[in-house]
Amino acid sequence: MIVGLGVDLIEIERVKQAHEKHGRRFIERLFTSAEALYCLKKKDPYPSLAGRFAAKEAVIKAFSHGFGGRWKWTQIEVVREPSGKPGLKLTGIMEKIRKQRKIGNMLLTIAHSKRDATATVIFESRSKGRPK
Repeated sequence: MIVGLGVDLIEIERVKQAHEKHGRRFIERLFTSAEALYCLKKKDPYPSLAGRFAAKEAVIKAFSHGFGGRWKWTQIEVVREPSGKPGLKLTGIMEKIRKQRKIGNMLLTIAHSKRDATATVIFESRSKGRPK
């Protein structure tokens, strides 16, 4: 059963400008070292960085919950599954909340054009069967 849905859209240029303004601090605050390594080795890293940022925003929206200052962007990581499709790995308070809410599958899709990046996240419950 679907228990959360989140969608985000971001202009790639905004991510580029933020990186140019804040440099390494921007990357370290928002992305895990694995995400940064994957994206920054590309000729144009900004579509990939923007897609990952959109995915993180979509996760927050799928949780439908304001977390205050207890969480960090790096507790949401976009990973590549063996098939190449994107997946999610949560750590820290984000993983704790996922377990508390009994979220099993976390589905993610990311797309981008020359101008924008978008991501959609669907959370499915671990419980079997339909609610009564």
